[in-house]
Amino acid sequence: MTRIGESIGSAIAARVKQALTPEVRPPPPPPAPAVVARQTSDTFESAPATRRGGPALGGATPTATPTPVGTAGTTVQTNGGTVADYQVGPPRRPDIHHDNGFLQNPNDPNDPNPIPTESPGLGDYAARAEWELKLTAARAAQGIPGVPHNNIPDGLDTYDHFLHGNGADRHFDYERFVSTDPAGQAVLTNSTRDTQQAAEATYNQMIAQDPSLAGKPVTFQITGSQIGVGSSEQFPYPETENWQKAIGGHSIWNSATVTVYPPETPGGKPRFEMDMTLHAEDRYNFNPGQADINTGTPDAANGRLERTGLGHQYTNYGTLQRHVTWDQGSPENATSRPIGGR
Repeated sequence: MTRIGESIGSAIAARVKQALTPEVRPPPPPPAPAVVARQTSDTFESAPATRRGGPALGGATPTATPTPVGTAGTTVQTNGGTVADYQVGPPRRPDIHHDNGFLQNPNDPNDPNPIPTESPGLGDYAARAEWELKLTAARAAQGIPGVPHNNIPDGLDTYDHFLHGNGADRHFDYERFVSTDPAGQAVLTNSTRDTQQAAEATYNQMIAQDPSLAGKPVTFQITGSQIGVGSSEQFPYPETENWQKAIGGHSIWNSATVTVYPPETPGGKPRFEMDMTLHAEDRYNFNPGQADINTGTPDAANGRLERTGLGHQYTNYGTLQRHVTWDQGSPENATSRPIGGR
């Protein structure tokens, strides 16, 4: 997928101490502690603490120490209720396949090894210089009202790394995607809900095997399979030009540490607390037969840079973390906040 369009260069070519007294005074009283409001960023952070059957986030932690349970590698039986497949255990990256764009083996679309590059000619060096100028021009255009493509900073950063990163992995801020693109918020909401459902299924599975666990706090880990972002209503393609150019369609997978507390009152529901990590990755390259969504520029314009080694495909990695709390059976009423207070 073309990430930077041809038009980014042409549209802006024309813009280029107080003194100390001898009097001895008693020290002032210590300042009152600052009250810091809890920040929220997720659309499903609306349920008040009184509806969650437990203390609000930041309240007193139950005194009982949760018992670690679960056997790593055990399949979680979600009965089709989740998009991803889950198993008990620590984070485990799924087998995510990335194509090699213009360096893909033409005889094997699943070959993970890129084919060798070829020596560039004078025309290739000239094309590289032209794209360098376009990148510089686009940088200058950012934030200027009325100029096309004036809000694509992440898209420009990723393209810059294509030209200058020599193929090294790159880490990007998935929080920015979630906070600045509506599709990012949908991805976070739906992937969180998916992992909540897996957490409840894991707990139910463990209670069925050992009913005595129902009366004590327990903790366990789960890890999920790959979810493709960009081809479904639940996990939609980025809406903004910035993120279409920066990551486009990509893969995510979730891992979590889940703690379940038994009901505090008879007839109540167990309370779930989940520290979840969303892992994202994307192979940044250009693909034969594709074109930029916003400008129509063929991917081949940059694919030639891949073929000659004047541009390098690479893998983008990003993560975000959430602390999620809800009552069993009511994942839609969860509260969610960034871990670390972001």
